[in-house]
Amino acid sequence: MKFSLSVIMRMTGLSVALMAFECRADDTLVFTGIVKPILVNSCTSCHGDKKQKKKLRLDSLEAIMKGGKDGAVVVPGTASNSDLLERIRLDLNDDDHMPPKGKHQLSDQEIMILEWWINAGAPGDVPLSSLKVPDAIEVAIHRH
Repeated sequence: MKFSLSVIMRMTGLSVALMAFECRADDTLVFTGIVKPILVNSCTSCHGDKKQKKKLRLDSLEAIMKGGKDGAVVVPGTASNSDLLERIRLDLNDDDHMPPKGKHQLSDQEIMILEWWINAGAPGDVPLSSLKVPDAIEVAIHRH
């Protein structure tokens, strides 16, 4: 089968474009590109720069690590000891469940991503490609 030079050039251009897209996807910054949007969507209306219930802000990595009135909400490397996930996983009817009823609830994929992030040490703005990411998490990130 013979291809014309223009067909080969278009195919090569497509390959280069796809490789560039793949590199950009892998260079997504973990906190600002993946974690922060999840928190902004469900948490920062009550725990952001304008309002801080229980003196807790979830709109920056520094604020998350500082914690709130009740102490730390994230224990890097140990999601099972992190109050953030504990409250998200409580029954919706529990008074301590976050976010409260009537607010946008996190999806299973978003919870899985947050759990992975905390267990990975709660990294900041490092490229996703610099971390070991399990396949299920990669799928969740790309679907999200």
